[in-house]
Amino acid sequence: MQYTLELLKVIEGALSNNLTQVTAYSELLASKLEKEGDDRSAKSIRKKLNSLSTQYSTAGLNGQLEPVVPVDKDSRLTLGDVLYPTLDGAHILLPASIQESVDEFLSFISKAHLLAEAGVGISPSMMLYGPPGCGKTQLAHHIAAKLELPLITARCDTLISSFLGSTAKNIRSLFDHAASRPCVLFLDEFDAFAKARDDQHELGELKRVVVSLLQNIDALPENTILLAATNHQGLLDPAVWRRFAYRLKITLPNKELRCCLIEQFLGDFCPKNVKRIADATEGMSGATIQQACKTAIRNAILLGQKQIDIDKLIIGLSMEQYQDILNHSELSDEDKIIKLRMINSKVFTIERLSVIFGLSTGKISTLTSNKDSN
Repeated sequence: MQYTLELLKVIEGALSNNLTQVTAYSELLASKLEKEGDDRSAKSIRKKLNSLSTQYSTAGLNGQLEPVVPVDKDSRLTLGDVLYPTLDGAHILLPASIQESVDEFLSFISKAHLLAEAGVGISPSMMLYGPPGCGKTQLAHHIAAKLELPLITARCDTLISSFLGSTAKNIRSLFDHAASRPCVLFLDEFDAFAKARDDQHELGELKRVVVSLLQNIDALPENTILLAATNHQGLLDPAVWRRFAYRLKITLPNKELRCCLIEQFLGDFCPKNVKRIADATEGMSGATIQQACKTAIRNAILLGQKQIDIDKLIIGLSMEQYQDILNHSELSDEDKIIKLRMINSKVFTIERLSVIFGLSTGKISTLTSNKDSN
């Protein structure tokens, strides 16, 4: 039956006296019926839901009833933020191998009922890890958009209470809430509360929080979608990894992908020779490239230009990537110039170094020539 999952969740919620679950999955069923053209049935379901507003607000899309996210009892702040990502707003470019894994994950979710019937179902969970700025959070938004589900992002600052005993309770409350409604639960900055229990610097109470986290992951219903992301996978407790059916490493973009990202970020302001820019972005994250491209577009608009200045963008990218050298207080300008020139002479040309340091090209040429002669 097409809507078996939704009906079973409604029945399960009714039997357990879980009004949130009954209402959330009834709303999902109404939305699906509406898309299939059965407006009459959808309207009937929503008419019944309108009388169950005590645990709901109207903050959802199209004025639909929205479950109230639990709050920390001490601060009264919500334990998670709810967003409704769209494919337009959550467009993402990924390497082919990573895109293949994401597509497989989405296909598993769409056919979960068939896999469960065959006895080979697994919890739809994915761990995203890799360097900062590579698109892990954006990918979580993309997955939620593809599934047409709200994204509940855990708020670490609220979940981790100043009263350590409350942290485990907060985690339980958020997981119970996610299990009671159709959604994607996203645990960003996952290492903040899933650190290895053999870390000698952590308190015993924090280690018990990890145990609580593992127990709550294990208790999630098979159809609850769980995503987690971390920049510090080495800090995670080993037992955490086994809780995720998919483990996806998001790497720094290669040159081909960087070209695509630059074209996307620059849009109508993109010049023809994108490869020159891509060469200067070796080792950079997508977030860093995007930030530099936005700056280049702003400069072009202010100067009345229809395209960005390639050299200015490359200088901006280079200064962002090597700011540890440029801001090094113990290095003289001469040392910095020589060091940057040795790192990448194609990017740090005499002309670009002249602009960065405010020195004449002749002075830059003399400095680098003296180094080469030595």
